[in-house]
Parts: sequence; C-alpha cells; structure tokens
Amino acid sequence: MRVIYGNEKSGGRVVALGTFDGVHRGHQALLTTAKAYSREHGIPLRVYTFDRHPLDVIAPEHAPQILTTLPEKMSRMCRFGVDELQLVRFDREMADMKPEAFLDRLRETMDVRAVVAGWNYSFGRKAGGDAEMLRRDGEKYGYDVLIEQPVTRKDGTAISSSLIREELLAGNTEEADDLMGAPYTITGKVVEGKHEGRLLGFPTANIAYPSKKVLPAYGVYTCLMETTEEMYAGVVNIGRTPTLPSGKVTVEAHALEGCPDLYGRTVRLTVIGRLRAERKFDTIGELERQIDLDKEKAFELFDL
Repeated sequence: MRVIYGNEKSGGRVVALGTFDGVHRGHQALLTTAKAYSREHGIPLRVYTFDRHPLDVIAPEHAPQILTTLPEKMSRMCRFGVDELQLVRFDREMADMKPEAFLDRLRETMDVRAVVAGWNYSFGRKAGGDAEMLRRDGEKYGYDVLIEQPVTRKDGTAISSSLIREELLAGNTEEADDLMGAPYTITGKVVEGKHEGRLLGFPTANIAYPSKKVLPAYGVYTCLMETTEEMYAGVVNIGRTPTLPSGKVTVEAHALEGCPDLYGRTVRLTVIGRLRAERKFDTIGELERQIDLDKEKAFELFDL
C-alpha cells in the first residue's frame, strides 16, 4: 500500500472516505464494498483521510484517544486490499473549509470514479456536508456514490469507534475485539523501569505505549507478548500500580514462561482478557500473594 502525504494529482480512483480509527467492523464493510467496486472496474482504491482526529484541532479538550496508531491502521487496511492511503493534514484552514470546497478539492486531487462513505459521514465546516450532498455532487460530476449502512451489534447498536472506546474503558476487551473484528494491541519499546517486579520475583517489561492511544480499564489482563522473533504468553498490568506508585500510568508485561531480555526491543502486546481490576494492597505480602493468584489463573487460561 502506498502512503501519500498531502495532495497529489492522480488519475481515476475509487475513494473511501472516513476517519477509520480502529478499522472496525463497520469500516471493514465499507472497505469491502469499495474494493469490490475497485476490482470490478479495474480502478485503484484510495482511502482519503486526515492525519489526525479533527477534534484535535477543533476542540482539543474533547479529542478522543485513538484505537489504532497509524502503523496499526495501515496494517489493517492492507488486509482489505487498499492500494493507496492519502493522509491530508487537518488544520484550522481545513476545519473552516466549506463542504462544497472540500468536494472541489477532492475532485481536483484525482479523477473520482466512485466515492464510498459511511451512512453518518460528515465533512466540511461544522460538519455541514453529508451523504445526501455526496450523492448530489456525484450526480453533477458523474461519479458513483455508495453509502454503506451501519454494521450493528446484536442489540441493534451501530458499531462505532466511540462504542469500542467505551468497552475498552470498561475493561471489556473481548467485546471490544469482537466489535473491531481484530484484537486490541499495544506496541512500544521496552524501557527502563523501577525493577520492583523483579524484586518481587515477577520481572516485567515496561512498555512505552503511544501517549494518544486509549488504554483499557486499569487492571491485570492476560496477553500475548510478541517480538519480531518470539511470542510469549503473559500477563500485563495496566494502570498506576497504587501499592507501589510510580506517579504515572504504566503498561508492564510479564512472560509466564522463560525470562526473556526485552529491554530496548519493540514488543507488541495483544491484550486478551481481564483477570481483575486494579486495587491497592495494604502490604507487599498481600500484593505478592495476589500476583501468584494472577499467574496461576493465567496458566490455567493458557493451559500451560
């Protein structure tokens, strides 16, 4: 998949519009529709999206944490046959752009043959553009417009990035995975920690996670720890470690078998299921006993 930063004049393209945070099941349905059109007509598929969440500019205090970093988003899009990803800088000028001007720029950038967007997609100043405006523009300028209807969970609720964040913040990682259609992951380099886990007989890898990435509810989870060469079953503590506070939120993973030296290496954690919520223990001894219980439960779940 080719990544385009900014604007680049191109020939005929099928264009998928959206924010695509999480590349969840709703996004996947949209990309599947777009790729089917792309293959049928022999036209490359381009995802046209912004380099950041619009609220980062419009109302930073309300900007959500992200489900997927750019590398994660790119990896997931590749699986759906996206040929090009165009990242357009979202700044104040873009935020103030009228919906008609947004469409003008889109058409000036490429020969639009079809646009695929979600039922609730909006664009332009104060979200003034919608699916109906896209349809009218398509009729006027001769390109097809395909509007993808919502993908819903069993209770009829539309799957959205906001809904998945809610599930993660409640600690429901398995439900979040189902809505995303892929496991929730955290990728980062292993950095120096306080070595308190090692002193407790529970050495951990302190993962420097992306600061804008949403984390699940604080607690202890089973996980898979993956480097470019190896994979380990593990447990990960996400939170403020209130019994031995560090003054910050940490992601500390422990391999259940072996004692790999991961310092300085990049590790991807696939968070599986929650063992318990974060809690403060009155003594170090109580913490040690709980750690043993957590490990025992994890061994059972992994059938090790």
